[in-house]
Amino acid sequence: MWKLFKWSFKTALGLGVAWVGLAAWVGHYGRIAGKEEGEGEKPQGEAIVVMGARVLPRGRPSPALRARAERAARLFHGGAAPLLLVSGGKTDMPKSEAQAGCEVVVQKNVPLYACLLEEQSRSTAQNAEFSAPLLRQRGVRRIVLVSDGYHLLRACAHFRREGFSVLPVASGRALHWRDALYWTAREAVALLSRPWLLWWAFERDGGQPRP
Repeated sequence: MWKLFKWSFKTALGLGVAWVGLAAWVGHYGRIAGKEEGEGEKPQGEAIVVMGARVLPRGRPSPALRARAERAARLFHGGAAPLLLVSGGKTDMPKSEAQAGCEVVVQKNVPLYACLLEEQSRSTAQNAEFSAPLLRQRGVRRIVLVSDGYHLLRACAHFRREGFSVLPVASGRALHWRDALYWTAREAVALLSRPWLLWWAFERDGGQPRP
């Protein structure tokens, strides 16, 4: 019984240390990617990809989705890429996340012909899986990925797993410290439950898309 207790305690302690370490990494990753244009190296890719977020009643974009889309529009006008893809499916709202996000970037004077919609995904993994063929059809190999800072580490890992070279850019949305702590902790749990994703936290294979 004592041996079982010691084993359980050591396992719980190890998981706790891993969780704290992952949370710190998630927060640091988002802060580095959160610099506005002009504060660091200018991101340059072949497409800008906007990660979807919740749509509110009457099809209004949530603050997270609006911030991501507006940051993507600024990147587009800054010459980061000639193509902009908004990813995110439809739940019980009248519009998909992709459609609501696209409306925001068009309001910010991004031409409609430069926009692509991926409207089937329901998770971060599916954002990458279903966006990948749309990007490959257009010869895209290097993307600028826009999401909230806390979400970027996991999102980038999924897109790199699909074979893309990824430049992460945080939306810059200001969060109350409690919300920031909650979402960062949540991301750490998500990564802890999928440790294989950490293999893709860095660039691999020169960003060559899968066939």
